[in-house]
Amino acid sequence: MDRQRTRAILGFLLTTLVIVSIGLVSSGVRRDACELQVRHVLECDLFTVNGLVGSEKLSFFQDEDVIEEFALRGLTVTVRSAGSRTMACDGDLSGYDFAFPGSASAAADVLANAQVTGEPVVIFSSPLVVATFEDVAAALPPGVASADARTFDVARYLTDVFRAGKRWGDLTLDGPYPAFQRAILLSTRLDTSNSAELFLALASAADSGSPAVPAPNVSAQTEWLTELFRAQGSTGLTSDEPFDQYLSAEGYQLPMQVVYEAQFLDALRTGSGDLVTTVTGPDGTSYESRRLMLYPTPSISSDHAIAPLTDRGRMIAEALTEDEDLRRLAAEHGFRPAGDPAAFASVNEELGFALPEVPGPAVSLRPNGEWTGFMNGVIDGVYGEDRAGAACT
Repeated sequence: MDRQRTRAILGFLLTTLVIVSIGLVSSGVRRDACELQVRHVLECDLFTVNGLVGSEKLSFFQDEDVIEEFALRGLTVTVRSAGSRTMACDGDLSGYDFAFPGSASAAADVLANAQVTGEPVVIFSSPLVVATFEDVAAALPPGVASADARTFDVARYLTDVFRAGKRWGDLTLDGPYPAFQRAILLSTRLDTSNSAELFLALASAADSGSPAVPAPNVSAQTEWLTELFRAQGSTGLTSDEPFDQYLSAEGYQLPMQVVYEAQFLDALRTGSGDLVTTVTGPDGTSYESRRLMLYPTPSISSDHAIAPLTDRGRMIAEALTEDEDLRRLAAEHGFRPAGDPAAFASVNEELGFALPEVPGPAVSLRPNGEWTGFMNGVIDGVYGEDRAGAACT
């Protein structure tokens, strides 16, 4: 039987230590947890829990405060990142206690492929946003970016920029932006990443005029949506790769991309994303670019859900849904905790982030067989034999 030993260490001063052993027996495994009345005086041998997570959640699990909150429950969590759409096909799911992709459907695929009975547990959500620069937004054709620099009209972008074949140089855009490249709204790879699937659904809904995806005529959209992704060229396998470049001094090379709201807010909170970048051009001219987050219309959100693969994985899901401190920490990292909108609102008010309401209409993605077949057709058209392992074969 796998047992957890808990040790109490007495300090030089009289201290009150409380050890709470919670015998939660499931499949013959006893779980012990420890609770500190005086922190850093009690030391615990912890359960190690292994997880496979979307890259946008790495900073959350690496946060020292998050690590400490899990330790109070007798847990130490080790995570590795992967694209949400490849998790179900990971060659060794038996080595993980939970998977934490960017959608409930991806979590359900993990459970099915691992032959584990149960349902995904939605932990938090995050809307898709457009990460760009103020001067880029101002240079777009009228109506694509709103005058108040808050929203991004996807249908107008598709008509006036993408289908019109605009290049960055056509937009009378000063600065070091890649003038000869097409003015493309970038995403991650559709064969690996959940955020790219959300972008596909967003573009499909904007084109059909219906927030319900898949639309009745979705197969008719295959050709041009294939081009929408093919035109992007080589992009990131996971959501953090292109976003990290956007935050760097070379961010102007990726002037416009879809990311999770949580990524942008977390970068602002930690200071890893300086809003202003100054770049010196080849002629010695300095250009100042200010980063900007726009909410697309229509909108679409991701439900980040855990697929518990073991009892320990279920303990992580329980902690993230039940623990008020962990929900608040998730909000600090930009996520919207499920069932707790007050936590997100409170944190952003304290941080001084004046966020608008997510605009409507909200796209409703039904990941049924028709949608999967359509998306696989687009993926094959874009990547062909270079397709990553998003489909388990």
